[in-house]
Amino acid sequence: MQEITGTVYFMSDCHFGYPNQEISAERERRVVAFLDSIAPEVTHLFLLGDIFDYWFEYKYVVPKHHVRFLGRLAALADKGVKIYYILGNHDMWNFGYLADEIGLQELRGVHDYVINGKKVRLGHGDGLDPKDKGYLLIKWIYNAKFNQKWFSALHPRIATAIANRVSHKSRMSHQRQDESCAVQLNEPVLNYCKNVLKTECFDYFIFGHQHHPFDIALNDNCRYINTGDWQTHDTYAVMRAGNCELKYFKTE
Repeated sequence: MQEITGTVYFMSDCHFGYPNQEISAERERRVVAFLDSIAPEVTHLFLLGDIFDYWFEYKYVVPKHHVRFLGRLAALADKGVKIYYILGNHDMWNFGYLADEIGLQELRGVHDYVINGKKVRLGHGDGLDPKDKGYLLIKWIYNAKFNQKWFSALHPRIATAIANRVSHKSRMSHQRQDESCAVQLNEPVLNYCKNVLKTECFDYFIFGHQHHPFDIALNDNCRYINTGDWQTHDTYAVMRAGNCELKYFKTE
């Protein structure tokens, strides 16, 4: 298990590109301001998925826009900041471009670290409910190499239009469900964390995906933190000296 020491930040669910470029660009400016504010002290940065609302890498083509954000990541990486990108369900089609260009590490699924002496499990947070067969099937379809190859054969303009339509339709259909999850304190992820704790000890579980910031005590020694999103809450988590805090970013 990799050990990390330093000032470690966690963020997720920027959904750059949604719902249009004008709104997304304003969100990007807030995220860039946040990255500038932490630049003097951050040693490690975890991006916990759905940074882009849609991302697909062709051999010679990647989605345009987001250059200010990507530039800040590159600047941090050039300074020696270690950046880890755990892919979410909206940006799972990263195939190494950002890793090569920026120097970050692309990851999938859940990962365990010892951060400042604390045992932490990290992930995007989707696909943790084994009873959600429909979602797990959809995720399998999206991850299938044959389907990715077929999708890459489409012209980028057509493929992007299809992906954006699917994303927006899914968001509308799940909006009420997401609100319900907020009231129930994100029940599927809580159940996942509690089941893991039956056989293994952790100090923190840190996930994104649900867009609702949470900091919940699971027992006397373990907390579950959800990093929220940058569409509504502008929230993130930071870990210093073994203590992890959920915070809200406010521009001056």
